[in-house]
Amino acid sequence: MTTFDIDRPSYTKDAPPRVFDTHVHYPFRQQRNNANALPIYTAEGMLDLLAYNCQRLNIYKVCLLGSPGEGNNLVEKATQRYPKLIVPFAMINVDQTQPDEITDFAERGFRGLKIINPRRNYDDTTYFPLYERAQKHQLVVLFHTGISGGMIDFLQYPPKDPDYTTEPMRQMEGNRRWQPESEMDSWYGAARMQPIFLDGISVAFPELKIIGAHLGYGLYDSAAAVARWRRNVYFDISGGTVVRRHLLERKMLRSEVSTMKLTWGSDCDMAHMSRELTSWMEAFNEVGLSEQEQDQIFWGNAARIFGVEET
Repeated sequence: MTTFDIDRPSYTKDAPPRVFDTHVHYPFRQQRNNANALPIYTAEGMLDLLAYNCQRLNIYKVCLLGSPGEGNNLVEKATQRYPKLIVPFAMINVDQTQPDEITDFAERGFRGLKIINPRRNYDDTTYFPLYERAQKHQLVVLFHTGISGGMIDFLQYPPKDPDYTTEPMRQMEGNRRWQPESEMDSWYGAARMQPIFLDGISVAFPELKIIGAHLGYGLYDSAAAVARWRRNVYFDISGGTVVRRHLLERKMLRSEVSTMKLTWGSDCDMAHMSRELTSWMEAFNEVGLSEQEQDQIFWGNAARIFGVEET
């Protein structure tokens, strides 16, 4: 497979000098059965568009998150195409994955694991063999923390017709709906993904590097407390306007959570990556973060987590 590097612009106005994006899902919006869809909406097309975005926005590294099965295979192929840009993450179903599968991901070159929607609490000892194997292979684990978003935002974008919400949400609901025939003694929910559970994992596996996504969206105090005292636990600040507004309004930066413990993640459609970068730059300037503190969040902390040399 042909590999590509990225020519960097000499000057970019609306982006930090260097960026490490620790939260990018892939593939994004593949072409669905629509004859009028743009041909670029394929995994390959979207990958090249991502590389173009990164070139224009000084994003030097991207944690590319797959999905169980073919999605992880696509991330592996993407890494072969852009090896200097992409830091590959395999998404696992933590209730079905075996420790040897973690070893296989490491041997294939994956640098991390993405975990979301467990049926038990993150720090349940059922999952410890997986964490032990990840620690052994020096894989970074990115845990979703806090509430998971849905198809409809009932606060910011409430539908005019409440009945409209039923069908769009049924598919997502169906993935977690209780099945009477299930033999599981536990079930899904945001309560399983609290940031406080990362504390127990980090104590049991002190060399395991952990990133909690979204600073525990809705559970910020717990997330900040864990980040304060556990050396290998970090949180990304992805989550768009909601997480940004909460951090600013509650004045959490510096007072509750150190800039040494945060990473930047876009976690959005590529059309919005530039907006997210600019909005965070404005927010950091508003609260008076120094250039060094901003660089820690945009680049330095993630670079240290993954052992990336300065750029």
